Amino acid sequence: MSGVFGFISHNHTHNLNLISEKMIRSMSHLPWYENDSYEDAELGVLLGRLGIGIFNANQKGVWNKDKSMVAFLSGELYSKPDQNLKRYSDEEWALISYEKYGADFAKHLKGIFIIAILDRSQKKVIITNDRHGLYPTYYSSWGNFFSFAPEMKGVFSSADLPKTLDKVALAQYMRLQHLLGNRTFFENIQLLPNASYLIYDLQSHHFTIHPYWTFNDIKFQPEVKFNDAVEETGRLLRKSVTQLSNDRLRPGVFLSGGMDSRTILGLISRRPIISFNWGNKNCPDVRYSRMIAKTVGSEHHWFDLEKGDWVLNYIDLHLALTEGFHSWIHSHGISVLPVARNLIDVVLTGWDGGTVMGHMDNIDLMQINAVDWIALSSYLFNMFVRKYTWPSITEAEEKYLYHDSIAKEMQGLAFQSFVEELAPYENYRKDIRSELFYIMNHCRRMTIHMITTARSHIDVRVPFFDYDLFDFLFSIPAQVRGHQVLYRAVIQQEIPRLGLIPYDHDGLLPISNPYIRKPHAFFVKTIRRLNKQINPHFSQNLLYADYENYLRKELRAWGESILFGPHIKEHGIFNPKFIQSIWERHQSGLELWTIGKIAPIMTYEMMQDAFLH
Repeated sequence: MSGVFGFISHNHTHNLNLISEKMIRSMSHLPWYENDSYEDAELGVLLGRLGIGIFNANQKGVWNKDKSMVAFLSGELYSKPDQNLKRYSDEEWALISYEKYGADFAKHLKGIFIIAILDRSQKKVIITNDRHGLYPTYYSSWGNFFSFAPEMKGVFSSADLPKTLDKVALAQYMRLQHLLGNRTFFENIQLLPNASYLIYDLQSHHFTIHPYWTFNDIKFQPEVKFNDAVEETGRLLRKSVTQLSNDRLRPGVFLSGGMDSRTILGLISRRPIISFNWGNKNCPDVRYSRMIAKTVGSEHHWFDLEKGDWVLNYIDLHLALTEGFHSWIHSHGISVLPVARNLIDVVLTGWDGGTVMGHMDNIDLMQINAVDWIALSSYLFNMFVRKYTWPSITEAEEKYLYHDSIAKEMQGLAFQSFVEELAPYENYRKDIRSELFYIMNHCRRMTIHMITTARSHIDVRVPFFDYDLFDFLFSIPAQVRGHQVLYRAVIQQEIPRLGLIPYDHDGLLPISNPYIRKPHAFFVKTIRRLNKQINPHFSQNLLYADYENYLRKELRAWGESILFGPHIKEHGIFNPKFIQSIWERHQSGLELWTIGKIAPIMTYEMMQDAFLH
């Protein structure tokens, strides 16, 4: 994946050039990957950058005038303060900002980025990222070295680092299908926190991590009225989309039947514009996206996912890019990327726009008005386990899941760690703390890997995480944003014609006008009741990718090779009787959503095979 990487040797005994080659080789997954690195044998420091030739194309490390500092950057910076500064590259601007403001210089920048700077005069290395941490970066300090990279395998390839599995991470993954906070699957590798800067002192060989921005820096504006919020949100969102789609790069949109991608596509004024969609041809997502594309006049490309053979064609690449953090049942879209690379340079993604704009499931009365912290943590944990992705294993199933040798210590570990990760959010505003926790511990730790996967072929821009838009939306009371009321009003104001196409989540119109929305809702609900009585099968909503049935048909032999192969016994983590039971339950088809119980086990086993064998 695109990013910056580095290695620091305490005793200067490592061959930095050889380490650089190993790190680059381990993370260069496709022929078009570019790289550049700098080795300072005197200080024992290696810094470098890996990319795909779109953002920062052919860009080398940038030095300051007296050659005392060098900077590497992946991503892009927006909104340089004045016209004179536009002549500088992003790397040059980052270095100028560091010289002017010091180690916390990133608080003066806007964009999505990861930056590494070697300050030879101060004998320090500084690593810093954007507010939302949209370029995942992993680091480890062990023995006589410090290493960081955009992938764990890059860190592991830099030195002889022990690969000790983190059992808390295992517990989280089985219950939540993703990790929390800054954990990885291994005890001695961590994720760099968002909105932070890491300073490594080359003299003391110690490092510290500091935040340069927190959600508490967003000023609360309780006086903002609904109509004013609609006006300002529409202005900021249109400004964000325009800024990210009107440069030299060819933009595109991965279009669904939801609200986020249609909003972005509708706000792009540039033509021609290309949209992509994938899924079963009969699912609402495909049907509505085709209607949206026709309405805005985009050049639309659809990819069928009726059968699951495509998973086998791309599973190795998906695992290499996401390293198990993203289960294989979220790999849809990867088969589109080779075509997309030929047609566009950058995709404007609607990633997590629903939460930023006020998602109906993430902003309910229970989360805002929970009577105490016990009530909130219990409720949120259940939402993470049962609601925010496919339903995961239950507490009862957890008792059967693990091998006898570790079963006792694993019980309740996921919930305990969930409460610990949630605790700091008690310091945030009561009406938004649950949403912020969701963004940082579901979106940033799971769905972010949809972005990291796409970055293997094209670069990605994220309009809903524009700083000004994000700050404004979280500055107003959550009740003003909640349940998509504000979102629907913005769509009606900015792109009213797209409000007349149903939303795939519920089949209703994403529009606030009650004279249109209510009659349509009555009609839709009446038809559903009739269909349920006359033809129950017809009333079922088809998913864009039917992973449940893939695993019963085209992928069955592959699933059995993982769950009943020799390695799963060697690893000694899972109870063979439970594996047999959950597999038979899934194959029987008697239960819905067993895929959310079985896919994490498969992905975890694949992750172990990749790193431990």
